[in-house]
Amino acid sequence: MLRVLATRYTSALPELRRLLLDLGLVPGEEGEGWAVLDSHSGRVRLRSAEPGSPQDGTTVFGVEVRDPQEFARRTADDGGQAALEDSAGGPRVRITGPDGFGFTAEPTSHAGRPVDADPDMTVRLEWNTPDLDGAAATLAAIGARPRPDPQLGPATAREFTAKNGGVIAAVRADAASAGGLVLEYSGRRSELMPRLALAGWAAEEVTAEEAEEGSRPGGVARVRIPTPDGRGVTILAAGPATGAEMR
Repeated sequence: MLRVLATRYTSALPELRRLLLDLGLVPGEEGEGWAVLDSHSGRVRLRSAEPGSPQDGTTVFGVEVRDPQEFARRTADDGGQAALEDSAGGPRVRITGPDGFGFTAEPTSHAGRPVDADPDMTVRLEWNTPDLDGAAATLAAIGARPRPDPQLGPATAREFTAKNGGVIAAVRADAASAGGLVLEYSGRRSELMPRLALAGWAAEEVTAEEAEEGSRPGGVARVRIPTPDGRGVTILAAGPATGAEMR
């Protein structure tokens, strides 16, 4: 089992939760100061952070697995660097790439996909890295499946899918880091944009023609939705924006 789990630390948990619900995610698990929402493919966990703290608005790259011990063994057998470590939720696996970037694989018993989530919305993790080959090898070692060609990422990106939901991409950058909270939308922007506007969300859209060199393939737009924690949410959307625009 392998599923994307993006964790967003935020001082605006209720607002982020509402935005994700408006985008078609559905409630999963919730507690004091945290919430997990399920997309049709991948999950987002929200955790409270103090306003203005270093954590506020940051997104942590992570995945969920069924059996940490077996996952660690298979990853190591396939050439990845994997180490078991203790956590409050039980044993988890620390994965480290050749560029020094690390992330965790957490155990879960939640295996199904919600039938009532928007089928066009997918959670996407982005690993910014100066070593695309090394990051891609690490993602293959954890069991992610390569996409034949980059679909919504930069032309140089290495994109993978997780068997149980979500997309993972290695994106060329000067330094290793996790990207922000990113979703992919496979429907038409002409449907997405009015839906956001109706829900009261202001957003801006940058097309491939307006973006800088190394941006998304033609026909793909980056839609940025500002959020109170200052970092926003990004949606990568394909297809023409023939409906009402949002400004």
